[in-house]
Amino acid sequence: MTEKEKELEARERALEAREREVQEREKHMDAFSQQVHQKKLQWYDHVNLSVKQMNVIVRTVYVLLAVVFLLIILEAAGIFKL
Repeated sequence: MTEKEKELEARERALEAREREVQEREKHMDAFSQQVHQKKLQWYDHVNLSVKQMNVIVRTVYVLLAVVFLLIILEAAGIFKL
């Protein structure tokens, strides 16, 4: 076997191990988590980005929503005025 073939086999084994790990994790999810996970996978199918990039975008949107919520609370309390 050549060095490249050995490397490819090692990558395949690592990928198979990772797939088994993901399947085990999915088995232990509760119903709500499974629904959220399925919805997330549907978004990944529609958007041409990697999972890491999509997760960064989702987290950024959550942070921005939290900032807007905080500003609304501060303005209602009279501490911050726009």
